[in-house]
Amino acid sequence: MRNENHQLSIALVMRLFEGEFYASLMNGFYEASESSTSEIIFSYVAKQNDNLVEDIIKLSKKYSGICLFLPSMTNNDYLKIKEGVGQYPILSLLPSKNPKIDTVCFDSYRGGYMLAKHFEEQGYKKFGYISGPAKRADAFYRKNGFLNHIHENDDLELVWSFEGDFTSSAGKAAFAEFKNTGLKDIAIFGGNDYSSFGFMKAAIENGYKIPDDFIIAGYDNLSFCDTFTPELTSISTDFHELGKKSIRTIENMVADNSDSYGNISMIPVKIKIRTSSQRRK
Repeated sequence: MRNENHQLSIALVMRLFEGEFYASLMNGFYEASESSTSEIIFSYVAKQNDNLVEDIIKLSKKYSGICLFLPSMTNNDYLKIKEGVGQYPILSLLPSKNPKIDTVCFDSYRGGYMLAKHFEEQGYKKFGYISGPAKRADAFYRKNGFLNHIHENDDLELVWSFEGDFTSSAGKAAFAEFKNTGLKDIAIFGGNDYSSFGFMKAAIENGYKIPDDFIIAGYDNLSFCDTFTPELTSISTDFHELGKKSIRTIENMVADNSDSYGNISMIPVKIKIRTSSQRRK
């Protein structure tokens, strides 16, 4: 056991956005810290910050370790951070196609794959997808998992897609395009809960019935999935487990005096099936 006199201070560095997702992320770390001797410090950065890399390097002088949740960061940014902090306990909470520092993240690919499989089990053959931001690796992996299950089965087909950005306004814009296709009897992966919510709201306002005209599912399993009608099927992500694994990883790096090389730890996800994706009998 680490002596409490040597308590670690771990900074969770993120941009300050509104929304339940970010509150869930912070709460998960807070709860995880209660079973740890380490202290979690929430550190926010401005949306427009031209010195973000330099600021993170400065933070490394103040804290025992750092967890980064910064969707706008590029591989080049991570490389500069790695060069600036040297051998230091730092990790990202978002997947990367070519990680430069250790990563603890949800299994985005598996989540997308599970939804496509669920849609097939409901008897659907035609699929649609609302993508997330093009530069975000978690959006890329969700999409790939979803598409790979479709491509593995000759009788399944992706018949519609929309380039979104994980916002409810993107979901509304997606529906505006979708309704002009005249497609029915289709299963749609909304990319995340916010986009799914925007799509569903616009569809209902235009007289569509869910799940009669189409079925839909999201990702993150935020609380409004239970309160919207119909209730939204979603991939459930365990923020407490993410926080616990991240804190443990930083603690182990400190104890072993090890470096951040680009190792990846995946947190399993589950599917929470609700009315929005269940075909009526």
